Amino acid sequence: GHDALMSHSEREHLCYEEMMRLVTVEEAVARGQAYFNGDRGYDVVCARKAFERATEVDPRGSPIVWHQLGRLDFLEGNFSLALIKFDKQIEYFGDEVPNVHYMRGLTYGYRARRIGLVDDWVRAEEAFQKYITLDPHSPWARTDLAWVLFSQGKFQEMKEPIEKGLLKYPDHPWLLNMYGLALLNTDDREGAILYFKAALHFADTLSLEEWGEAYPGNDPNVWGKGLDEMRESIEKNLSLGLGTPSP
Repeated sequence: GHDALMSHSEREHLCYEEMMRLVTVEEAVARGQAYFNGDRGYDVVCARKAFERATEVDPRGSPIVWHQLGRLDFLEGNFSLALIKFDKQIEYFGDEVPNVHYMRGLTYGYRARRIGLVDDWVRAEEAFQKYITLDPHSPWARTDLAWVLFSQGKFQEMKEPIEKGLLKYPDHPWLLNMYGLALLNTDDREGAILYFKAALHFADTLSLEEWGEAYPGNDPNVWGKGLDEMRESIEKNLSLGLGTPSP
């Protein structure tokens, strides 16, 4: 349709007119959610305009709006802007939306990966730890905390949070893969191979929907590619484990 051919600025203009007609925070937030993988599809331009409209009506009017604006910034790779939004979320609503701590962890981690600031890795670690205190059973927070520890070379420290996660989710391919990495980097090649094989086995049974649920906020059109990349990365880890040790 014509929508696909419209320029970004044309989309923005149309969204802007639509959002200015919304008079309450509730309406604006609902419209934002509808455009952010809701019943109006996946349109991050209009989603942003709607959430911004909500903040114009009342910056403290919705417990999710700053969190959602931060997620949009994060998805666009604007990590520093995202962190400003998440800080505002916490300033206004504390831990009411625990996921804000999770998103801060991801954002600091991605910024660390891009720019390489040691402080960012540490902040990412703290944010995931904080999230785990609020949601102890989240396998995702444990997977990502392990990623942050791995990125800092803290291989021994990775084990405990993943072990706790595996007690509850023994067939979670992300946790299994991370545990394999922890073992491989602490000289337990045999153990690592077992965990990579298990990770691959369970990754092969994941449906596209299950993959999509793991990455809320991502465009459904890229789920297939993401799932393939995950399987490839576990395969690569397995071949590292099976490979002859470097002298």
